[in-house]
Amino acid sequence: MSLTILLILLTWTGISSILFIFTFIFYLAVINLRDAHQAGLMKQVHFSVYWTGYSILIVGLIFDTLLNWVFLTVTFLELPREFLATNRVVRHKYNSRGWRHIQAKWWCKNWLAPFDSGHCDRITIHKNYFRKPRKPKS
Repeated sequence: MSLTILLILLTWTGISSILFIFTFIFYLAVINLRDAHQAGLMKQVHFSVYWTGYSILIVGLIFDTLLNWVFLTVTFLELPREFLATNRVVRHKYNSRGWRHIQAKWWCKNWLAPFDSGHCDRITIHKNYFRKPRKPKS
């Protein structure tokens, strides 16, 4: 019984580590592609480079989704409500209290914001984006 739990834990750790590394590499690549696109540089490149950039974006989204479903499900001890990891982190940063809020702020400060300042704020224009609407008072 305890050997089975150990094997499950080791498998989850291995898969999560690989997902984390590849997702981070693709995150850095996508941020760079976005900056090049916003600077108008993508209009000047060969079409093969342009489509390779879109391929990187698609693969990055797949890794981000898998990271959210595998790694962050255990890290935040909840099933995902969002497809992308950053959306979950932002939801906890603005709408959670306690350890999930602290952990979300840590992810934003240490892993996302140094490479894309405001990344955790860019997704939510309004802090109430993730909150459920209140029922009107009668």
